[in-house]
Order: sequence, then C-alpha cells, then structure tokens
Amino acid sequence: MLIVISIVILLITSITMLIMEMAKLRYRFHWTIAACGALIAWLLILFVGSDLPQTLALLTWQPEALFPVSPELLIDRFSWSYALALATLLFSVILTDTVKNSGADWKSWSGNSAFIALGIFAVTAGNPITLLLAWMAIDIIELMILFSNLPQSNMREKVVVTFTARTFSSFLVIVAGILSAAQGQDLTFLSISNEASVALLLAAGLRLGVVPIHIPLTQSLPLGRGLGTISRLVPTAAGLILLVRTASVQQPNDLTTVFLGLAAIALIYGGVSWLSAKDQLDGQPAWILSMAALSLASAVRGEPLASMSWGLSGLLGGGLLFLFSARNRWMIWIPLVGLIAMSALPYTPNWNGAKLYSQPFNIMFIPILLGQALLLAGYARHALHSQNDIDTPERWIKLIYPLGLFLLLGILFSLGLLFSPSAQTIPLLGWFAGVIASGLAVLLFFWASHWKAIPPDWVARVNSFISFHWLYKGIWALYRFIGRILGIFTRLLEGEGGIIWAILIMGLLYSYLARMN
Repeated sequence: MLIVISIVILLITSITMLIMEMAKLRYRFHWTIAACGALIAWLLILFVGSDLPQTLALLTWQPEALFPVSPELLIDRFSWSYALALATLLFSVILTDTVKNSGADWKSWSGNSAFIALGIFAVTAGNPITLLLAWMAIDIIELMILFSNLPQSNMREKVVVTFTARTFSSFLVIVAGILSAAQGQDLTFLSISNEASVALLLAAGLRLGVVPIHIPLTQSLPLGRGLGTISRLVPTAAGLILLVRTASVQQPNDLTTVFLGLAAIALIYGGVSWLSAKDQLDGQPAWILSMAALSLASAVRGEPLASMSWGLSGLLGGGLLFLFSARNRWMIWIPLVGLIAMSALPYTPNWNGAKLYSQPFNIMFIPILLGQALLLAGYARHALHSQNDIDTPERWIKLIYPLGLFLLLGILFSLGLLFSPSAQTIPLLGWFAGVIASGLAVLLFFWASHWKAIPPDWVARVNSFISFHWLYKGIWALYRFIGRILGIFTRLLEGEGGIIWAILIMGLLYSYLARMN
C-alpha cells in the first residue's frame, strides 16, 4: 500500500505546483514542495523494502470469464530496486537543479514528479495488463512533449513512426498473452511460457530501441539536464523491468545467438556514439541504448539479476554523470567511483552483471566485451570533461548539490551490496570480464584523446552503417513514394473524372470475375 501512497504523493506534488503557479505564489515555494514530495516518496519506497514480496490488487474487472487477469502491483526485489532507483533519481534531480538557477523551474519539477510516479507504477506492474496501462500513460506524456517541442509539420511524420513502433511493442505483449491463453494459462510475470517470452523480449527490445536498433525520437530532443534525464530514463526503466521479468525463461541456443547478435550490434553502435559524443548530455541516447543492450543480452541468457544489475547501473550510474554539472576538482572523484561501481569488476556493485558471460560460451561475448569497454571509456572521458555549468551558487546550494550526487552513488552501492553474489555463482569468464573490459577501456580512453588524428567523418560513417540508418532511409523513401502514389490515385478519384475511373475499375473487376466463373 505504501507504493500506491508514494505514487499518489508524487502526483499531488505535481498538481500542487501547478496550482501554486496559477495562484502566483513565490517561486521559492515550488522547490520546497518538490523536494518534500520527493523525499517522502523516497522514504516510503525505502521502507517497503523491509517487507518483500508484496502483491496488491488495484481493482477487479468483471466479468471474470472475460477478464481473468486484473491490474495489480507486484513489489519484489526486482520491482522494488527499480522503484527505489527512480525515486532516488527524482530526489537527486531536484537537489542538483539548485546549482543552476537558470535551469530550475516549476515546470520541470512538476513534470519530473508526474513522470517518476508513472515510472514507479510501470516497474511495479504485477502483470502485462498493468504494464500496458503504464506504457500507455507514459506514451501520452511523451506525445505531449513531442508535439510541444516539434511545431513543424514536417516532423509530425516521424512522431507517427515513433509511436507506431511503441504501439507495435504493446501489440507484441498482447500476442504473448494470446500464446499463453492458447496453452491454457494466464500470462503473468510469475508464469511465462517459452513462446510468450520471445514475444515479450521482442516487445521490450523494440521499446528500448535495441531490436531493431533505433533511437526513439524523444531521446533526441534537447530537453535540458533535469527534465531531459527524467523523460529519457523513465520510459527506459519501464522497458527494462520487462526484460528482468522475461529473464526467468532461458531461450534456446539458436534464438540466444540471434538475440545476442542484435544486442551486440546495438551495443557497439551505442558505445562508439557514446565515446565520440560531444558531452554526456549529447551522448545520453547512446548510453541508454547501450545499457539496454547489455540488459537484453543478460535476459536472453536467463540471468535476471544480471539484467537488473545492468539496468540499475544505467539508471543510477548514468544519472550520476548526467547530473554532474559542477566540475570542481575536489568533486571529480564522485563519477570516477561510479565508474568503478559499474565496471563489473569482482566485488563491485555491478558484479552481478558478469553473470551475462555464463556457460555455455557464445562467440557474441567478444563484441559484447568490446562494447562494454567502449561504455567505460566514454564514461571516463565525459567524467573528466572540463566544462563547468555553475552559476555561482550560494553556500547552502554548495552543500545540497553534492548530496544529490552522493545519494545516487550511495543507492548504487547499497543495492549492489544487498544483492551481492557469492563467488561460486559467478562464471569463470565473469571473474575476468570486468578486468578485460576495464583494460580495453583504458586503451580506448587514450585512443579517444586523439580523435583529431582520425578523419572527421570516419566515426559518423561507421555509426551510420552499424545503426542501419541507410536501411531506414530506404524504407522511409519507399513509404513516402507509396504515399505519393496513393495521393495521386486519391486526387484522380476525387476529381471530375472520378466517376469514370470508378466505372472503369468496376468494369475491369467484373470482367475478371466473369472470366473466373
């Protein structure tokens, strides 16, 4: 019940700030309301962790024969970890926003609170029906963001394509339910058949941009540091939780290789884009894509803890770097500690991620290790970036800002310690995977410092080929060509000669049917 209360508090916080703005109250009150709401929700979710697992029925649909599964929440170690990560991310965004007054406003805080509330609802969904409802709510907010930031009519087509992909991912979840019903069982996250798991993996991969590889349009919009981070990581968490749920079913060897290959392509593309990005905000979409690929690869291997570990590293470790705007020398160690925490080295918080490399050995482990190294090298490069976004904050802000970063780092280490694996459960390659990836990352980091020695368009060409942009452009050109043909045909039928054309077509059709008889 505390989870529901925390979601309601965040929604009330968002609405309260909207009412306060309409009442023209003082600006400073907005930050206080946002911070208090985020803190209360964070404490409630933290307290929920003492009593796991829990199942909460939201409502019962009638008739039961037509709706055998009703919306419910499932709070276990997986959903609780993601819910805590999202609540921590919100609280950290509000704390770190104070360091730059020009980037902190009530609109972003109100939107962030609502977004996180929906994200918590999504990650704690107890069955696919509840998850679909959460996806729908998140998509509606994303659609509002898209149309408010893309007033040009020529971009509306891309919006349609983006949400067509989202709709198709939801359709795949429905297909998984149909496959389960054909076997005489209801689709829940506690019982997933092999056939349904494939559809769910495809649904999550499509929503995250991994299968097929693409970056959703919302991840390419310049939305600022706080709102941009929240609006990109919340839909990501809503897709990552489905990967963790599906990881309980290990795929056949032939499908495993196919999924690992697709994940490796997305990981290499994302890793190169992340390493070559101008800064951490410019490379945000590439980071999300790469961490989602690692989580997908772990789910395919049947390792839910590894999938969750990579997902939490992407949310908390990535959020730490995205919010690291004050580049004081004495604070540079904070993201570097976060880098170590995500390295998958033995006895680090992300050591569970090394279970991705469990037996049997797969040839796709090689490009995945390379992609992991690209991520670590890019993280180090952006962490050591010299840019400073401080607007000469007051003394109290200098205390609150580091607290927001420490909070992300502390939760990342705490969750890693809570779910720390035993040495016997780590595969042999897992003991060395982090070492190999870290060693390659060091070499790539120094190589990245000499980007100027590389032809300027080389990285762009490689990324364009790996990301299949050339293929998507061809498909898009074909789509527009067919649209023009249909437009010409429509204009012919709507014109003065439309009746003649209709009679001619009917005559040809009648002649064809008469010949068939």
